Amino acid sequence: MAGNRGDELVVAGMRPQSFLGASNPYAPVHRGTTLILFIDSLILLFVTYALTNMLAPSMVQIATGVGAGLLTMNWLAYRRKSKLAYWIAPLIIGFASLFFFFEAVSMLYIGNYLFAFLMIWACFGSVRRVLTHFHSGYRHAYHETTEIIPDLPLESGEMYAACPTCLAVLAIRPAMLHSSDRCPHCQNQLVSDELSSKYEQE
Repeated sequence: MAGNRGDELVVAGMRPQSFLGASNPYAPVHRGTTLILFIDSLILLFVTYALTNMLAPSMVQIATGVGAGLLTMNWLAYRRKSKLAYWIAPLIIGFASLFFFFEAVSMLYIGNYLFAFLMIWACFGSVRRVLTHFHSGYRHAYHETTEIIPDLPLESGEMYAACPTCLAVLAIRPAMLHSSDRCPHCQNQLVSDELSSKYEQE
Protein backbone atom coordinates (compact mmCIF):
# COMPACT_ATOMS: atom_id res chain seq x y z
CA MET A 1 0.00 0.00 0.00
CA ALA A 2 1.06 3.60 -0.55
CA GLY A 3 2.68 5.50 2.28
CA ASN A 4 0.94 8.72 3.29
CA ARG A 5 -2.72 8.86 2.22
CA GLY A 6 -3.98 11.04 5.05
CA ASP A 7 -5.74 13.42 2.65
CA GLU A 8 -7.69 10.50 1.14
CA LEU A 9 -9.08 9.04 4.37
CA VAL A 10 -12.86 8.71 4.35
CA VAL A 11 -15.46 7.14 6.61
CA ALA A 12 -15.01 3.37 6.47
CA GLY A 13 -16.68 1.84 3.45
CA MET A 14 -17.79 5.09 1.80
CA ARG A 15 -16.42 6.13 -1.57
CA PRO A 16 -14.51 9.45 -1.56
CA GLN A 17 -16.72 10.91 -4.31
CA SER A 18 -19.76 10.39 -2.09
CA PHE A 19 -18.59 13.25 0.09
CA LEU A 20 -18.04 15.91 -2.51
CA GLY A 21 -19.70 19.03 -1.14
CA ALA A 22 -20.72 17.26 2.08
CA SER A 23 -20.04 18.95 5.41
CA ASN A 24 -20.25 15.74 7.44
CA PRO A 25 -20.26 11.94 6.89
CA TYR A 26 -24.03 11.79 7.45
CA ALA A 27 -24.82 14.00 4.44
CA PRO A 28 -25.09 11.01 2.02
CA VAL A 29 -27.46 9.31 4.49
CA HIS A 30 -29.66 12.42 4.56
CA ARG A 31 -29.70 12.65 0.76
CA GLY A 32 -30.64 8.99 0.47
CA THR A 33 -33.38 9.31 3.08
CA THR A 34 -34.72 12.41 1.32
CA LEU A 35 -35.06 10.38 -1.89
CA ILE A 36 -36.78 7.52 -0.06
CA LEU A 37 -39.12 10.03 1.61
CA PHE A 38 -40.08 11.44 -1.81
CA ILE A 39 -40.89 7.98 -3.19
CA ASP A 40 -42.77 6.90 -0.06
CA SER A 41 -44.73 10.18 -0.08
CA LEU A 42 -45.95 9.34 -3.59
CA ILE A 43 -46.98 5.90 -2.36
CA LEU A 44 -48.84 7.40 0.61
CA LEU A 45 -50.56 9.83 -1.76
CA PHE A 46 -51.65 6.89 -3.93
CA VAL A 47 -53.03 5.08 -0.86
CA THR A 48 -54.89 8.25 0.14
CA TYR A 49 -56.40 8.50 -3.33
CA ALA A 50 -57.42 4.83 -3.39
CA LEU A 51 -59.03 4.90 0.07
CA THR A 52 -60.86 8.17 -0.57
CA ASN A 53 -62.09 6.94 -3.93
CA MET A 54 -63.45 3.84 -2.23
CA LEU A 55 -65.02 5.51 0.83
CA ALA A 56 -65.97 9.00 -0.39
CA PRO A 57 -65.59 9.41 -4.18
CA SER A 58 -66.85 12.99 -4.09
CA MET A 59 -63.88 14.00 -1.89
CA VAL A 60 -61.16 12.47 -4.05
CA GLN A 61 -59.90 15.70 -5.60
CA ILE A 62 -59.90 17.59 -2.29
CA ALA A 63 -58.23 14.81 -0.32
CA THR A 64 -55.62 14.19 -3.02
CA GLY A 65 -54.88 17.90 -3.42
CA VAL A 66 -54.53 18.52 0.32
CA GLY A 67 -52.43 15.36 0.73
CA ALA A 68 -50.14 16.31 -2.13
CA GLY A 69 -49.65 19.79 -0.68
CA LEU A 70 -48.86 18.55 2.84
CA LEU A 71 -46.53 15.81 1.65
CA THR A 72 -44.67 18.21 -0.65
CA MET A 73 -44.27 20.76 2.15
CA ASN A 74 -42.93 18.07 4.47
CA TRP A 75 -40.50 16.76 1.85
CA LEU A 76 -39.14 20.25 1.20
CA ALA A 77 -38.86 20.89 4.94
CA TYR A 78 -36.99 17.64 5.49
CA ARG A 79 -34.68 18.45 2.61
CA ARG A 80 -33.88 21.77 4.34
CA LYS A 81 -33.40 19.89 7.64
CA SER A 82 -36.39 21.45 9.37
CA LYS A 83 -36.73 20.35 13.00
CA LEU A 84 -40.49 19.81 12.63
CA ALA A 85 -40.05 17.43 9.68
CA TYR A 86 -37.52 15.22 11.47
CA TRP A 87 -40.10 12.91 13.05
CA ILE A 88 -42.83 13.37 10.44
CA ALA A 89 -40.56 11.86 7.77
CA PRO A 90 -40.06 8.49 9.55
CA LEU A 91 -43.82 8.33 10.15
CA ILE A 92 -44.45 8.62 6.41
CA ILE A 93 -41.71 6.10 5.63
CA GLY A 94 -43.14 3.83 8.32
CA PHE A 95 -46.63 3.95 6.75
CA ALA A 96 -45.06 3.10 3.40
CA SER A 97 -43.24 0.12 4.95
CA LEU A 98 -46.60 -1.18 6.22
CA PHE A 99 -47.98 -0.82 2.71
CA PHE A 100 -45.02 -2.80 1.34
CA PHE A 101 -45.54 -5.48 4.00
CA PHE A 102 -49.23 -6.01 3.25
CA GLU A 103 -48.53 -5.98 -0.48
CA ALA A 104 -45.86 -8.65 0.06
CA VAL A 105 -48.31 -10.81 2.02
CA SER A 106 -50.95 -10.49 -0.69
CA MET A 107 -48.43 -11.31 -3.42
CA LEU A 108 -47.29 -14.39 -1.51
CA TYR A 109 -50.92 -15.45 -1.17
CA ILE A 110 -51.54 -15.34 -4.92
CA GLY A 111 -48.15 -16.90 -5.71
CA ASN A 112 -46.39 -13.88 -7.22
CA TYR A 113 -43.08 -14.54 -5.46
CA LEU A 114 -40.94 -12.12 -7.46
CA PHE A 115 -43.13 -9.13 -6.66
CA ALA A 116 -43.40 -10.35 -3.06
CA PHE A 117 -39.61 -10.38 -2.78
CA LEU A 118 -39.41 -6.82 -4.13
CA MET A 119 -42.02 -5.66 -1.61
CA ILE A 120 -40.20 -7.35 1.27
CA TRP A 121 -36.92 -5.76 0.17
CA ALA A 122 -38.62 -2.34 0.00
CA CYS A 123 -40.18 -2.91 3.43
CA PHE A 124 -36.85 -3.71 5.08
CA GLY A 125 -35.20 -0.76 3.33
CA SER A 126 -37.86 1.62 4.63
CA VAL A 127 -37.63 0.22 8.17
CA ARG A 128 -33.86 0.81 8.12
CA ARG A 129 -34.47 4.44 7.13
CA VAL A 130 -36.89 4.82 10.03
CA LEU A 131 -34.38 3.38 12.50
CA THR A 132 -31.73 5.81 11.23
CA HIS A 133 -33.66 8.63 12.89
CA PHE A 134 -33.05 7.06 16.30
CA HIS A 135 -29.28 7.14 15.81
CA SER A 136 -27.74 9.96 17.85
CA GLY A 137 -25.09 10.73 15.22
CA TYR A 138 -27.64 11.25 12.46
CA ARG A 139 -29.91 13.24 14.76
CA HIS A 140 -27.08 15.62 15.71
CA ALA A 141 -25.97 15.94 12.08
CA TYR A 142 -29.54 16.72 10.95
CA HIS A 143 -30.07 19.37 13.62
CA GLU A 144 -26.48 20.60 13.18
CA THR A 145 -25.69 20.20 16.86
CA THR A 146 -22.54 18.82 18.46
CA GLU A 147 -22.48 15.15 19.39
CA ILE A 148 -20.51 14.27 22.48
CA ILE A 149 -18.60 11.11 21.63
CA PRO A 150 -17.64 8.95 24.63
CA ASP A 151 -14.00 9.19 25.60
CA LEU A 152 -12.91 5.95 23.93
CA PRO A 153 -9.18 5.24 24.24
CA LEU A 154 -7.43 5.21 20.86
CA GLU A 155 -4.25 3.30 20.27
CA SER A 156 -1.47 4.47 17.96
CA GLY A 157 -2.66 4.62 14.33
CA GLU A 158 -6.37 4.46 15.20
CA MET A 159 -9.09 6.98 14.34
CA TYR A 160 -12.83 7.31 14.78
CA ALA A 161 -15.10 6.35 11.86
CA ALA A 162 -18.78 5.55 11.34
CA CYS A 163 -20.04 2.24 10.00
CA PRO A 164 -21.56 3.01 6.56
CA THR A 165 -24.55 0.76 7.32
CA CYS A 166 -25.60 1.29 10.95
CA LEU A 167 -23.56 4.49 11.61
CA ALA A 168 -22.02 3.07 14.79
CA VAL A 169 -18.88 4.96 15.86
CA LEU A 170 -15.85 2.68 15.63
CA ALA A 171 -12.13 2.91 16.36
CA ILE A 172 -10.34 1.74 13.20
CA ARG A 173 -6.88 1.50 11.67
CA PRO A 174 -7.44 2.85 8.12
CA ALA A 175 -4.28 1.30 6.67
CA MET A 176 -5.29 -2.18 7.86
CA LEU A 177 -8.94 -2.25 6.76
CA HIS A 178 -9.91 -5.10 4.43
CA SER A 179 -13.11 -6.10 2.69
CA SER A 180 -13.43 -9.01 5.12
CA ASP A 181 -13.66 -6.65 8.11
CA ARG A 182 -17.18 -6.48 9.56
CA CYS A 183 -18.94 -4.03 11.85
CA PRO A 184 -19.28 -5.61 15.34
CA HIS A 185 -22.81 -4.18 15.62
CA CYS A 186 -24.53 -4.96 12.28
CA GLN A 187 -22.02 -7.46 10.80
CA ASN A 188 -21.93 -5.62 7.43
CA GLN A 189 -18.78 -4.76 5.47
CA LEU A 190 -16.79 -1.75 6.63
CA VAL A 191 -14.98 -1.45 3.29
CA SER A 192 -16.32 -2.39 -0.13
CA ASP A 193 -14.48 -4.99 -2.24
CA GLU A 194 -13.81 -2.32 -4.87
CA LEU A 195 -12.22 0.11 -2.43
CA SER A 196 -10.20 -2.62 -0.74
CA SER A 197 -8.79 -4.01 -3.99
CA LYS A 198 -7.91 -0.50 -5.19
CA TYR A 199 -5.57 0.19 -2.28
CA GLU A 200 -4.19 -3.35 -2.09
CA GLN A 201 -2.82 -2.84 -5.65
CA GLU A 202 -0.96 0.33 -4.64
